[in-house]
Amino acid sequence: MLEINKDNNNKNKNRSIMQNKIFLSLIVTVTFLFLLVNSESNFVEVYSQEQQQQQESSNSSIVLTAKLIDDEYRWIDSNTNINPTLNMTSRVDNQITIKSLKGDSEEHEIVIEGVTSDGDKEELVKSDEIEDGSSTAINFNPADIQEDNNSSSSNYQSLEYYCEYHPDTMRGQVQIIK
Repeated sequence: MLEINKDNNNKNKNRSIMQNKIFLSLIVTVTFLFLLVNSESNFVEVYSQEQQQQQESSNSSIVLTAKLIDDEYRWIDSNTNINPTLNMTSRVDNQITIKSLKGDSEEHEIVIEGVTSDGDKEELVKSDEIEDGSSTAINFNPADIQEDNNSSSSNYQSLEYYCEYHPDTMRGQVQIIK
């Protein structure tokens, strides 16, 4: 009889040990899956940040809004600077977005031109027209004009931008950052 009780106790112990192993395995598995899911989402976030940094280093964005100030139109940037100097990075696609305010029936169009030491001007890039709340964008890579053999860009003393329709009041300088 003692032998049977001993066998039953051993079976119960073995069953208990087996249940504990299964429970422990289940906890380890759930913990592993939890960590895996969280680490994957963190990996995606890190990858997205790296991808965003690569995109930011390969292009630059400038936004100008046409605004009537004291009865004259001006370009205003996101920091409310009037006809700001546009800092553009060399060898990068610089996107310039121009916007018109809703209700503004005047047309606006941005032009970037190179000015030679002789004072000659050459139109390098030009946007579409905007008016009444519309917007448009152009891309400008300063390296493109430097590599264009037909361009006299090596002779450019400066780069300027202006509005085709308001060239006297909507005008500023372009500065190339290497």
